[in-house]
Amino acid sequence: MQMLKDGENPDYHHNTIFQDDLLWIARSYQRQGICYAEISDTTMVKKYESLQMLQEVHEIMPKIYQETGVMIRFLAAIRRIPLTIVKDQVTPEDYLTRNLNVLQAVALDPYVAGCDFVGEEINDIITLKPVFREIVKITKKVPDFVIRIHAGENDSQKDNIAHSIACVKDSLEPGQKMPHVRLGHGLYTYSLKTKKGKQVLRDLIENDIVLEFQLTSNVRLNNLNALENHPLRQYLAAGIRCVQGTDGAALYGTNSIDEQLSLEKLLELTPEEMMRMKQTETGIIEESNISYSRKKEELRQMQGDKDLDAFFLEKIEEAEARSGGIRLRGSRRVDANTELKEKIRVLPWDRLPVILMGGSFNSEKRSTRMTEEGIRQLDALLQCLNPEEVFFVIGNRIRGYEKYLLEHNEKGFQIYAFVPSLLTRDECRRLNDAGVRIRVSTESESMGIYKSFNYEIFERRPSVLIGFDGNSAAENMIQEAKNGKGCSGIFIWNKSKTLREKAASLEGYVHFFDEKNTLADQLAGYLEQSS
Repeated sequence: MQMLKDGENPDYHHNTIFQDDLLWIARSYQRQGICYAEISDTTMVKKYESLQMLQEVHEIMPKIYQETGVMIRFLAAIRRIPLTIVKDQVTPEDYLTRNLNVLQAVALDPYVAGCDFVGEEINDIITLKPVFREIVKITKKVPDFVIRIHAGENDSQKDNIAHSIACVKDSLEPGQKMPHVRLGHGLYTYSLKTKKGKQVLRDLIENDIVLEFQLTSNVRLNNLNALENHPLRQYLAAGIRCVQGTDGAALYGTNSIDEQLSLEKLLELTPEEMMRMKQTETGIIEESNISYSRKKEELRQMQGDKDLDAFFLEKIEEAEARSGGIRLRGSRRVDANTELKEKIRVLPWDRLPVILMGGSFNSEKRSTRMTEEGIRQLDALLQCLNPEEVFFVIGNRIRGYEKYLLEHNEKGFQIYAFVPSLLTRDECRRLNDAGVRIRVSTESESMGIYKSFNYEIFERRPSVLIGFDGNSAAENMIQEAKNGKGCSGIFIWNKSKTLREKAASLEGYVHFFDEKNTLADQLAGYLEQSS
């Protein structure tokens, strides 16, 4: 028999690492005066891992609650970009179907408060509408099940708040009540003064949607550059229920007190506005505690004499037997590595990479409009650069200034295009016809390929980044170039409002070009200094 050491608590003597983590989290929350928290975890939608996790939660949480008074519940997290799960060699349909089969079962557990769509917001949530239909069916059986969605986190998908609400509403069966829906972020939608924006406000109020705001996350993830643009006070004035969150406190070294101070001091919330948020939070906690007690008793009756893991395994297998599979909307896509293999080339090391953002780094619905002045700037740049010393790198869409570069490459610059790992056949055909050399990203979505620029260029070698146009993906490129170990010269067109705001926030790391301070002159001076 193993003996306890002096001062060792017998309640926690056999803790797993996960159980110790929960204890540490609860004690941290206790010190902050927090009594309730929800944690998003993708483990909850994995068949066998979820069984082990729930077993450990049921073993430790009563002891943790007795000591700290902190209730921890979980949101079963589904990755919103299933196509990126390539390491498991699972098709998106299989991935989502397996997630949903597990979710149907674990939704019955009292420690599972709901589900969460997580991951970088680089696709339109409407593409996941078939998934919403299945989740809304769960809410019919488990009426207090929460559907949480990351939406409105960056400016590339301004329809996602409206589309998130529509995905849930359109999935309701006749007579079914709107389930509990929370939108994490709510930072970007169309101006609340426009027709679309006013409709969003009406939808939020009529469907009793809760918005969660995480200021630190928005700043750290490069989604918020100007505090005066933050819409929280507008939402509160319109009567929208709002709360604060952390969205990765451990990653950012923040906590709920830091977040509260940020909202109060940086956004200048009044005591009345803070109290309104507190009242919303209190209401959610009261509902959640009632839900926990009810589900605990229902689980006890359903489980009977069965072990917990045996009970949930049986429920998962029942869901698998009923499952018909999930198919997502959208064009069928193919593997870029296969379709473009003849065009794939290694980036040269004897030339300086010049990355041009001017058409590929927008959202799908936003097009770059070239101007005569912009074309003059690019023409002058092409004249002053030497194809023996530099090569160009662009995105995959072959639009705007990037298309102009390809069509006016009279000096024969090598031009490389970074492309997502999955493309439509039309996209492959266009890239083949463009005559560019190809680098295939590990990311499957266009809005995510900036990560490959960072890995292959900004972290490894000196470079130049030129920005004519773009939104959130282009802003991420600027941030990655600034942070990269390879040292990058960043040049942003002063007439690009979005990029100018991001560049200005970096305070001195960026060169701005315009009619008086031309791109060609500034770049020539930068290259001379760097040589």
